[in-house]
Amino acid sequence: MSESGRGVRSGVRGPRHARRVGARPIRAVWACAAIAAALLLHAPLAAQPGGVVRGRVVEAGSGAAVASAVVSVADASERSVLTDADGVFRLEGLAPGTHRLRVTHMGYAEREVEVEVTRAGEVVVNVALTPRALPLDALVVTAGRRLQALKDVPVPTEVVSAEEIRRSGASDVAAVLVERTGIQPQGGHPSGSGLMLQGLGSERVLVLIDGQPFIGRLSGQIDLSRIPAAAVERIEVVKGPQSTLYGSEAMGGVVNVITRPAGERGERAWRGEVVMGSADRLDFGLGARGALGRLGYVAEFGRREIAVTPGMADTSGARADRWDGLVTLRWSGERSHVEASALVLDERQRWRTGQLYDFADNRQWSLRLGGSHRAGGHRFVPVLYVTEFRNLARRSTMPEPVAGTGEEEVQREIEAELAYTLHAGQHVLDAGVEAKRRSIRSVRVVGESRALHTVEPFIQATLAAGPFSVVPGARFSWSEEWGTHWTPRLAALWRATPSLAVRASLGTGYRAPDFKELYMQFLNISPGIAYAVRGNPALRPETSTNVTGSVEWTGAQVYLRAHAFHNRFEDFIETRAVGDSAGVTLFTYGNVDNGRTRGIELEAGATWHGLRGEAGYAWLDAERTTTGEQLLGRPAHSARVSLTYPLPFGLRASASGVYTGRTPIQRTESGEVLHRDGFLRIDLRVAQALPRGFEIAAGVDNVLDERPEHWPGFAERQFHVSIGWRSDGSR
Repeated sequence: MSESGRGVRSGVRGPRHARRVGARPIRAVWACAAIAAALLLHAPLAAQPGGVVRGRVVEAGSGAAVASAVVSVADASERSVLTDADGVFRLEGLAPGTHRLRVTHMGYAEREVEVEVTRAGEVVVNVALTPRALPLDALVVTAGRRLQALKDVPVPTEVVSAEEIRRSGASDVAAVLVERTGIQPQGGHPSGSGLMLQGLGSERVLVLIDGQPFIGRLSGQIDLSRIPAAAVERIEVVKGPQSTLYGSEAMGGVVNVITRPAGERGERAWRGEVVMGSADRLDFGLGARGALGRLGYVAEFGRREIAVTPGMADTSGARADRWDGLVTLRWSGERSHVEASALVLDERQRWRTGQLYDFADNRQWSLRLGGSHRAGGHRFVPVLYVTEFRNLARRSTMPEPVAGTGEEEVQREIEAELAYTLHAGQHVLDAGVEAKRRSIRSVRVVGESRALHTVEPFIQATLAAGPFSVVPGARFSWSEEWGTHWTPRLAALWRATPSLAVRASLGTGYRAPDFKELYMQFLNISPGIAYAVRGNPALRPETSTNVTGSVEWTGAQVYLRAHAFHNRFEDFIETRAVGDSAGVTLFTYGNVDNGRTRGIELEAGATWHGLRGEAGYAWLDAERTTTGEQLLGRPAHSARVSLTYPLPFGLRASASGVYTGRTPIQRTESGEVLHRDGFLRIDLRVAQALPRGFEIAAGVDNVLDERPEHWPGFAERQFHVSIGWRSDGSR
């Protein structure tokens, strides 16, 4: 009964009961699977933090944090991290055992350290990096009109970094550059601070700001003291003729002043600085840099004043007051970017001539709109640039000018350009075209207003084969006034080893006649003096041929560089007397001068822990080939040396010396040449980092108080102190 009854009940309830009984093993299977999966998934997670290496990367000597250094495992290069703003890093998931950590940064020598990692343990290691003697991976733009690593450029290029500029304590670009090897100061006319490259004066050196011409030449010379050092990210100097890429005025070389770039996404930084010193020096500046999404921005504002006139040694009645402002906006996309910038400079100069005061009011502004677009190996870069310079010259018996008086000159330039770059494997093609309109308004030119139009296409190819690169290029220039001109160049680079580079180039340069040389009309009649100057519309462009060779050896902590050049120039434009009328001597301009410059430049640098030392020597020989006369204002020998050492607790000390040799400065009517004695200038500076981004600094320029006669600028001992503040993320 019981069996049949169980059987009946079983038969009636069987299906539901069967499902209930069968669910137990199914649930057990799922539970086991979940446990196994959890164990499998947990195994790597548990092992992940098994070995941890954390630490901090700092600069040797100073102990300052090194941000954005790459810390990688030498035997597993795919595992790497970047240090943060405090130099801190953390590597996880390292297997137990011995590992080698490789620490790299563009501005520092690479370093490897060995660490012993234990399971579930944590290793703390601090790494001190020594700054590189020469950062070959630094990006430059001037040598090829596009971004390149310094080690890849075919012509010798010198870079002055933002840190070097800040360390110099200089307030303007002119004061920064005259401390470099082979760069000589040159006074303006009537005032201003220019420079010479390879023995060619500032009227034959092209000055750019962010790749665009910096106008405002007076008597052909540019005043670099107008450009504030505080707004500069770096300065690139390329010596020798660069007319193939940059056209007129680049016979002696190119100085490209790169301003601070707009911020990147997630960045926000501020800065402020006040400088006080001798000769009533007072500078202050404010800056902000950051980004709002894809839109980056930078803004710089400054005020500089000093009782010194640039390019003049006499301080009697001297004064220079300047305001400057810079704003840059940059929108960045995946393959394109658009950038707009505005620069404003306002300057008041005063100096004394006898019983009279001379005044020069200079106002300058520029607007630049550009961008780039990449499509595969193609890159297009259009730029529109507009700039204006106004000079108001006045004279008075009082230390203040009389309103409504004076003579004004207005210079304007509008430039449109399109550059194209094609990357095809190792080979690169660069091409472009520039169209310019330059104009002037002055009572000293015929008709009081003139304009010149030029169109200049150019092309350059980089043909690479292993360690060899050959770079041919040419520019065709057309002007409605002086016609056409070809400017070819051939450069070559042989990187024999990663440390050894040999460069050579054969190129030509030219300088087109300017407005004054073409159209000037000027009459000066005063007691004992009577002369007139007239322009010459038949002038031809000046030309030069240059041969350059250089050898550079760069190690992690040492570099050696030798550079030799030979320039031969023809048809240089100079004034000449052509007659006399009623006691008034008549001068005009002509292509009358031929000559040559040649020289050798030697440089060396080394770093050891935090200590950095550099030295350079330059020899120059410059003469007129028609007469054999030595060119004036050019020293045969010059040298420099600098030493910087970051001490513990944020203290940094630096010393520099610049020697300018005996210099011919004047030729008498009898043919005797008068010389200026050699001049040794020694500068000292110390800076102390303080908490929360503050820094105080003090320095003395020209410690020995050497005062050479006829020096093109102020040459007395000067003291200066400063206090600055920078937020995290500032450049």
